[in-house]
Amino acid sequence: MNEGIILVDADDASITVSWPQIGKSSSSNATKYALQYRPSTSDTDNGKDSGGSLLYTSLSAEMTSTTARKRNLTGAGHGFWFRVSVATKKKTHVDRSSMEYVGHACRRPFTVLTMMEQSKRMKAPVAKIDRSAASATPNSYVAHVSWTPYETGGDEDELLMGYKLQMRESDAKVGWSTVAQCLSGTEVRKKNLTSKHGYMFRVRPVMRGETGGHESNLDTSVCEGGNVIPFSTASDVVGARREKSSSSGSSSNELLKLFANLPNNKLLARGGIDKVYLSDAFANVDLVLLYASAHWCPPCRKYTPQLVKFYNDAKKFYKSNPTRAKSIQVVFVSADHDMNGFKNYYATMPWLAVPFDADTREKLLSWMKVTGVPRLMVLDGRTGKILESNSVGRALDLTRFYKMAK
Repeated sequence: MNEGIILVDADDASITVSWPQIGKSSSSNATKYALQYRPSTSDTDNGKDSGGSLLYTSLSAEMTSTTARKRNLTGAGHGFWFRVSVATKKKTHVDRSSMEYVGHACRRPFTVLTMMEQSKRMKAPVAKIDRSAASATPNSYVAHVSWTPYETGGDEDELLMGYKLQMRESDAKVGWSTVAQCLSGTEVRKKNLTSKHGYMFRVRPVMRGETGGHESNLDTSVCEGGNVIPFSTASDVVGARREKSSSSGSSSNELLKLFANLPNNKLLARGGIDKVYLSDAFANVDLVLLYASAHWCPPCRKYTPQLVKFYNDAKKFYKSNPTRAKSIQVVFVSADHDMNGFKNYYATMPWLAVPFDADTREKLLSWMKVTGVPRLMVLDGRTGKILESNSVGRALDLTRFYKMAK
């Protein structure tokens, strides 16, 4: 396969893609990418941009991650094309010059699943580092991967022969590879893992009577085709070595786990102008407030100025009375529908934010059980324990919040 954009995952309404680093970047000046997409119009569509229905739509021109997920994909029976390049001023809008973009490595469009295919997928496997198992390769580690048995409650259960397991190095250049064609159990240990980027795993049931499937189809889909059941969503990345921070403070491991797989281990700061390491952001912080909100939500736009005043008052009081006051940090977890909405809204906020294009954002929204916004969850900055599931509707009073931190 050529070097270019590869498919990481897909469901019935979204596609996750990844691409190799383009150009050079540093810790102080990360490369920004312009990512675009469009539906494929026919079986002969080669992904080129020639205007009209073949014109690409910009997803973002300020991405720093080399992985992105496009949601709300519907109505394209021929799949979708993506392309990416280093962002420039002229690429803040759709750029018709396709020569500067990197396209699909497989030279074919990526496809979403049907609703029926999605309903048959297994849950993502759970992958963890097994520190009790020795690995023969120096400086390597062992991953323990387990999954829930496949059960439909119907006749298909009797046709189950085993499980096919695949793994992928969490590197933008590397696709999926098969670990085992048909495992009889629901767990396995993968030894001699060495990548500093870590690994992810996915699994599917192997059924008696499978026909029409081929692994080459996995370049463009999470299903091998025919009557084969698609692969599960990928596990969380396991084994990734994080960049070291200069912070001398400490923060809860449980708290940091909530932000697992955050790109470069950094949050946005100062309205998106700067970035800060997670461990620096939460060092010596007593209370962490997760703020789920969106610019399209009128109650959110009314609540945000109140929270800004509370946050600024808390900062001032802590600065003048560090022995009496409690340190407070707020993190914006956006529920916006697009990057522009996120950027415009976050520009009005003085605190930190999870990058809009990071999967961590959606995982946090799910973990917080957000069904409506605004929502303000209060965590103990030392332990990560939930102190109040939603403070919206309650007094933004420093004394009340200080009592939570005792």
